[in-house]
Amino acid sequence: MKFNVTLESGEDGYTAACPDMGLSVSGLSPTNALDALKEEIRYNLEYCPCTSVGDDYVELSVSGL
Repeated sequence: MKFNVTLESGEDGYTAACPDMGLSVSGLSPTNALDALKEEIRYNLEYCPCTSVGDDYVELSVSGL
């Protein structure tokens, strides 16, 4: 599933956001921020602890920078 995300740089690092899911995370590098956002999206897609969302299920379409 593809999610549109934005990536912005700031004084304290980088912020990656997925407005469609209302999620935003920060990281020291662009890769760190995008990886953290991907994990947040996966976590929010899981309906209960007994289900899991595979690593390849979440695809990010990044705009910014």
